[in-house]
Amino acid sequence: MEDHTQMSWKEDNIISQLHNSVDNATTAVGQAQSHPTEQLIQQAQKMIEHADRSVTNALQNRGNLEPISRLQEQLNQNKEKLNRLH
Repeated sequence: MEDHTQMSWKEDNIISQLHNSVDNATTAVGQAQSHPTEQLIQQAQKMIEHADRSVTNALQNRGNLEPISRLQEQLNQNKEKLNRLH
């Protein structure tokens, strides 16, 4: 029983961290779209790279769960938006 609780907590933590990373990337991309300065574009790229690492980590640790897939899709949309600024 204790192992199940531990796994559930770890899963929630990984997904929560991924969610935060994707949210940060979404915010950064939105700022870059509003004010497309080189600094904001670079910041958005950094946030996307960080979120990409979080997606990879979540997929390796938890597999292809629905919340991870949904967040990965959101991240891919952010990448497309940022690419349109270049």
